[in-house]
Amino acid sequence: MTESSLIPLSFPMPEIPGVTVTYGGLYYLQPELLLDFISVSAQPLASVTPVAVLYADIGVLQRIELRKIPVPIKGRIVYPVSSQALPSLRARLIINGPFKKLKFQGTLIAATAEPSVQNMTLIGLALEFTALPL
Repeated sequence: MTESSLIPLSFPMPEIPGVTVTYGGLYYLQPELLLDFISVSAQPLASVTPVAVLYADIGVLQRIELRKIPVPIKGRIVYPVSSQALPSLRARLIINGPFKKLKFQGTLIAATAEPSVQNMTLIGLALEFTALPL
């Protein structure tokens, strides 16, 4: 076994018809859909990294980059997804390691009366996965 075969492999969310939306070269997991890890990789996954949030504002698609912090897949984790650039975002990534599934849940809620989010719609969350070598 070579040393390079022990290096974890990181890759972006693949296209999954009916589950992902494409924009700007990334695939975004739609809210409220359950994603089975086997849809992403046959190899065991070590972590999931939220990369960007896609939303529509008056019908115009926009992307907000997130801090790329890997979330280890261990047990059941509810990871808050937030961005200072989009303070109205209230979202979470639910990772269920034992059942090898994850779900993105979220809404856009006005934190103050000033910025209106009435015409904003949350479209999806771009993810990056890290798989363990077999």
